Amino acid sequence: MNKAFIPLFFLIFVLISSTTLAQEYEWEFKKETHGIKVYTRDIADSNLKALKIIMEVDISVNAIMGLLMDTKSYPEWVYKCSKAGPVAVNSVLNTVDYYQIDFPWPFSDRDLYTNTITSIDSETGVITSTSTGIADYGPERPGFVRVPTHFNQWIITPVSPEKTHLKYFLSSTPGGSIPDWLVNLAADQGPIKSMQAFFKLASCSPYAESQEWLSESGPVPPTQKKQD
Repeated sequence: MNKAFIPLFFLIFVLISSTTLAQEYEWEFKKETHGIKVYTRDIADSNLKALKIIMEVDISVNAIMGLLMDTKSYPEWVYKCSKAGPVAVNSVLNTVDYYQIDFPWPFSDRDLYTNTITSIDSETGVITSTSTGIADYGPERPGFVRVPTHFNQWIITPVSPEKTHLKYFLSSTPGGSIPDWLVNLAADQGPIKSMQAFFKLASCSPYAESQEWLSESGPVPPTQKKQD
C-alpha cells in the first residue's frame, strides 16, 4: 500500500466510525467550569469515554492557531505532556508530530505519533484540525508504551476579530495495563486543565500579537507574527 495513503485511510476510517458512534451514543453533559462545557459518551466495546468540549473565548483565531500549530509549545499547556514537536511535513497543512505523555508510577509513560490535517472553509472561515494516531510510525522507545489508537479534532469558528467559538473532540486508548477508572479520571481532569493553560498562553506574547497564522508558503511561526 502506498505509504502516503495510509494516514488518509485511517482518517476516513475514524471519521466513519465517529459518525456511526454519533448515531449509537448520545453526548452526556458532565460539567461546566469557567465557560468550558464538558460532554462524554460511551465508546463501543470499551469502558473508556469519548470527550467533547465546547467553549467561546475572547481570543482571536490568529492567536489560537498560532499556538495550536506550534507543537513544540505543547508541554507548556497539554496535560502531562513532557515532549512534543513535528517530525515530518507532508504539505503546508498536513504534518506528523510526536508526543510523550507522563503517566503516574508504577505505570510506563506513553508516546504517540499523529498525522494532523488542517482545512479551512473559504466561505465561513471555519477551521477544522484533525489528528489521528499512527501507531506504527517511528521506532519504539525504551520505557514508553505506544498509544494504539488516538483521535482528536478542533473545530474553530471565528465569531468576531477577538472572539472565537471552539469545539474539541477526543477519543484515545492508552494501551498497556491501565485501569479504566484511572484513564477516565485523567480524561475528566486533563482537558479542563489543558484548556485553561491553553487560553492563558494564547493570551500572552507572541501569540496575542498574531496578525495572521497562515501565508501562501504555510503556517507563520509565532515569533515572526509580531508586527513592527
